[in-house]
Amino acid sequence: MKIFCPARKSTLPVLLMMVMFGSLSVSVAKGQATSRSRQRKLVKIYFYHEPGEYIDLAPVKRFVNGASPARAAIKALLAGPTAAERRQGFDSLASASEFAIGSLSISNGTARVNFVVSRTWAGFAGDTAPIRFKAAVGLTLKQFPEVKRTIVTLNGDKDFAED
Repeated sequence: MKIFCPARKSTLPVLLMMVMFGSLSVSVAKGQATSRSRQRKLVKIYFYHEPGEYIDLAPVKRFVNGASPARAAIKALLAGPTAAERRQGFDSLASASEFAIGSLSISNGTARVNFVVSRTWAGFAGDTAPIRFKAAVGLTLKQFPEVKRTIVTLNGDKDFAED
């Protein structure tokens, strides 16, 4: 394709600009794709699944925000399984949808997470539900190399699963 530039009486400057801008837009698009891929991280989220590996828990793999993958993984845990995961036999953890992350920190190999619940929360359904919930949080967080130990609290109570 030949484009005529009346000011220069030549097609060369226009072609050069097209090539330059064309390659610039390609490299910008590639940079955005690379940036997006760096922002996503594949993690395991542990949900109820019978039979599961530990207290009927089994992992599903999800892509989460790579900037803070531990927080994103716990948010995914609270949100519960997707429709496709439910069709595969995964189910949410009792009461998890009623919890929110009050605080989450990782320091010196220990992840500390405090969940908060509303005043209208009626409590866990079943005796193993709090133990299963605490185990799911621990398994989900311990996949990260910087986490060796977890401390899980509910409204500040670290013994909520012991009652």
